Amino acid sequence: MAVVACLSVILSMVAGGIAAAPAAAVNSASWYFAEGYTGAGFQEYICIANPGATAATVSGDFLFNGGGSLQRSFTVNPRSRFTVDVNSVVGVGREVSAVLTSDHADLAMERPIYFNYGLSRGGTSTGSHCVTAAPAPASAWYFAEGYTGRDFDEYLCVLNPSASAARLTFKFQTPASEEVRTGWVPARSRQTFKVNDLLGADRESSLALYSSQPVVAERPMYFSYASTWGAMLTGGHCVMGATALSGSLYFAEGTTRSGFDEWLTLQNPGTASISVSATYQVGSGQGAPVKREYVVGPLRRRTVNVSLEVGREKDVSVLLSSPAPFLAERPMYYGFSHSGLDFQGAHCALGSPTAEADRYFAEGYTGQFFEQWLCLQNTSATDAAVEITYMTQERGALPARTVTIAAGQRATVFVNNDAGPNLQVSTRVRVVKGSGVMSECSIYFDKTRWSMPGANSAQSTTTGPGYAGSLYGLCFSPYLVADPRSESVASSSVSSLITGMAKYSGWIRTFGSEGEWGLMPAMARSAGMHIAGGCDIYTDLGRNAREVAALTAQAKARQIDMAVVGDEVLLGNALPEDQLIGYINQVRSAGIPTGTSDSWDEWLSHPALVAACDVILVNAYPYWEGCSVETAVGRIADYYQRVKAVAGNKTVIVETGWPTGGETKGDAVAGAANAARYLSEFMSWASSHGVPYFYFEAFDELWKASREGACGRYWGLWDEYSRLKPEIAAVLKPR
Repeated sequence: MAVVACLSVILSMVAGGIAAAPAAAVNSASWYFAEGYTGAGFQEYICIANPGATAATVSGDFLFNGGGSLQRSFTVNPRSRFTVDVNSVVGVGREVSAVLTSDHADLAMERPIYFNYGLSRGGTSTGSHCVTAAPAPASAWYFAEGYTGRDFDEYLCVLNPSASAARLTFKFQTPASEEVRTGWVPARSRQTFKVNDLLGADRESSLALYSSQPVVAERPMYFSYASTWGAMLTGGHCVMGATALSGSLYFAEGTTRSGFDEWLTLQNPGTASISVSATYQVGSGQGAPVKREYVVGPLRRRTVNVSLEVGREKDVSVLLSSPAPFLAERPMYYGFSHSGLDFQGAHCALGSPTAEADRYFAEGYTGQFFEQWLCLQNTSATDAAVEITYMTQERGALPARTVTIAAGQRATVFVNNDAGPNLQVSTRVRVVKGSGVMSECSIYFDKTRWSMPGANSAQSTTTGPGYAGSLYGLCFSPYLVADPRSESVASSSVSSLITGMAKYSGWIRTFGSEGEWGLMPAMARSAGMHIAGGCDIYTDLGRNAREVAALTAQAKARQIDMAVVGDEVLLGNALPEDQLIGYINQVRSAGIPTGTSDSWDEWLSHPALVAACDVILVNAYPYWEGCSVETAVGRIADYYQRVKAVAGNKTVIVETGWPTGGETKGDAVAGAANAARYLSEFMSWASSHGVPYFYFEAFDELWKASREGACGRYWGLWDEYSRLKPEIAAVLKPR
């Protein structure tokens, strides 16, 4: 597709783009990330690809500003992909670096961060960025790009994993001179340096960073960029620095088509001038290669506008070479539309010194409003072929594909079609014929149609989407008319119900793991939803064992994103606390966020249960307590804060609802108007405070009247005929 000039690893979150150098298989059993933040408006993940034939255990050491750390372990299934929600692991408001270790040295890791960032001079930059893990710390790090102009905020994040403090020397190469600054990072800690403050405003710069101890360094940037065609673009990009300079660097991808501004930044930290030769290879039928020479003075940086070198409306790869070592980066800003979606943001990539025969991209997603592309460039004079393998979080490894690339040409692969939709996917690109193949991966999403979960805060639980006016999550049961104690529901009916509710909610919360319940994760995944899978445990120990085993199997297979072990077990005095914790530990061993759901007050009196859970699901129903609809959301807010006080950094998820019919309880009046009001006010409160929730419930269930009274059959947003109730339709919007 010509317009998709396959940019280098981008994730345009809600507006912007994320850029990362493609991940290559490493021979190290350690992976390092210097940058990380879980504060308001930021959501951080670590994506892990396991191409091996056995499950991998990954130990994570999360280090904080000023010292302190947190340790967690994760299991990654063979030939699969796993996602760590860093916000849920370390809690909100943390500046955090990560060191991950495993005895499986062939893992690949990338770290996407989604953000709503407040620019220093006002305004919001919305986007995302992503980097590939560093295989080891180093005493020298190089960055060719850097800019502190108007509406650009540039940072340096430095991780010091060693036992001694690290003294830092920042040598900034500008177009006019070199300027030196100093700093330090305590032992086993990390530090963020704002380059706007270190160097001053309105400066173009490259950086050579030297340290007395081996460290890891990244450079995130956030911006509002005035494009050459007059559009204002917001977003951010981030790169892991280079630990060495090179005499030749390749950029497989680039474009000067409408909606793209491509630049090259050249860094010379040496004391003598250098000459950099550039060979621009343009797309098929777009003309002959273009050759240029650039002189970069000693201790200087130079910027090249690629469109002025090759002209507009060109697809372009470039080889840069010099007798002296140097570094180059390729920042690219974009704003374009494709297939009915709007993409806007930027990315930045370091040049690659060599082609690689085997390359991994740990991050990838083919869900709604996302597009993922692979760009393959054959730099050699003979034909080449690559084998592409997708490792998914949902279904494991998919059958390998082979793509042939003609000599000196490029090929693009639309992963949404090649792998399939609604997949969290890692990708392996292995050269099986020829040599000289460069590969890059790009992921775009439409910020006007998709926003990160908990977009107003850092308290997000997984990669599930959230949409203005739509639901974060819905509780689901398919027994609209059938009595689950004696009847079943056809799988086709269950699938139809899930497809209908998926238009309005990013998450589905289920309540069992056997029978029809066991089919629901695959149905929900195919509908583009994230799944909080449940198991029904109560007093029947034999049934409990089967339900827990089935849920554990779903978790190990990554069919679900979160596991919920039982519902109101303590409130109903069904099991002792230690037995419930035993079930939770059994499911939790599968390596996904695990918890249980119970009344808000039970959490306050059971600290051992809080400690056993990764996520805290709080049932809070002002209606049952006789609270008027006018004060109901305030009651919820109070309960939420009280549970948060005992939950510490753990994610707290609210379950609540209001019936559209039934009896009056104290000041609580059931009815469609009050239910719609409560839904509207609750969603507004949850959105503004970044509170995840599972709203109860999707559909009316007639059989519940015999158990809960007249209101029991009226908790659904849809009626028993699966029709969205008119009063609810006035409040709820499709995502």
